[in-house]
Amino acid sequence: MPAPRSSPKSRLRRAPARPGATLAERVARLVADSPEDRALPTTREMGDRLGVANTTVYRLLHRLATEGVIWQHPTSGRYYPAAARALLDRPKPVACLTRRLELASEQYRELLEGVSAQCGSLHRTMLLWHDDLLVNHPETASAPVFASAAQQRLILGGFLDRHGGSAGGFVLDHVWSDDALRVFGERLQPAAVLYRTCRLPGFANIRADFRRSSLMALTHLLARGFERIVPVLPFAGDPAVAESLAALEAAADEAGCRARLARPAQASSAAERAALLDGLRRETRRTAFVCPEDNVALFLASAAREAGLKCPERIGILSTMGTDFAARAGITHLRHDFRAMGRLAVEALGPDAPAQRTIEAKLANGTTT
Repeated sequence: MPAPRSSPKSRLRRAPARPGATLAERVARLVADSPEDRALPTTREMGDRLGVANTTVYRLLHRLATEGVIWQHPTSGRYYPAAARALLDRPKPVACLTRRLELASEQYRELLEGVSAQCGSLHRTMLLWHDDLLVNHPETASAPVFASAAQQRLILGGFLDRHGGSAGGFVLDHVWSDDALRVFGERLQPAAVLYRTCRLPGFANIRADFRRSSLMALTHLLARGFERIVPVLPFAGDPAVAESLAALEAAADEAGCRARLARPAQASSAAERAALLDGLRRETRRTAFVCPEDNVALFLASAAREAGLKCPERIGILSTMGTDFAARAGITHLRHDFRAMGRLAVEALGPDAPAQRTIEAKLANGTTT
């Protein structure tokens, strides 16, 4: 049987009191023998057992705390061995409210790697939470299903009711809608929204520079001799995809090449991708596809090979998401540093005003343009 836990007074009685030991030596020995996660006896208990005034014990404990021998808890005021600080003086965990990581969720793996790295640097823990209803995407080749704004409000409200008080900040997936976040704005503090643009008061935002990315994509494809550029809608319901495609249209207007930009084409299923490529057989102009999702860009490249359409001689493919997955597949892409986004999101949960940071993409040439 385990030995019964001792009280502070019994620990004091066991503390050796060799002849001639000073008060400081007796207290130092008590500290050395005390468990790291348990408070030392109160000043009154120490004074009673050691036969000295409480004020004398208080002054000694205060000096030992200043020297780093012991640590005073900022809330309770109790003293602990110095090593207890690493165990007890921790900020609340960073809650990461993201989609469930599927086999093809490279973007969110990279984001969470950044969040984890920064939490480690700041000695903070993570509370990783997801709800399958937020984004349901079990089959990579099929389109994901996104929760509606009403469903998101129910999901978010349920999380906050159960776990909100345990979190010391929130890092939010870009698929959370402004309508859902606005309802819980006061409870979601501090919070940072990733990737898409968020202008809600009180929310930090670490986002991609979709305007600059779109201009880079257009410049690259036109310089490679593509006469026609087709925006690809990989699936509906993702606000970052919608923002990316809108930025591409605005960039075409800004660059004076709107006539080269075709209407967005659906590519959320194998049938839609096959129909899209089949239509190119009647198209004489070299055509490039701009896709804001790496997996669908790879599916297009694979379908083009099966259809006998040479890439990049006949068609080009450029992904504007740009994860490690696109790099490994050899797809030309606009590289977004999602790990940096994750690190900056944790930094934005600090005491200063909510941060608004923009991450610029870098063009990475592949074999598809």
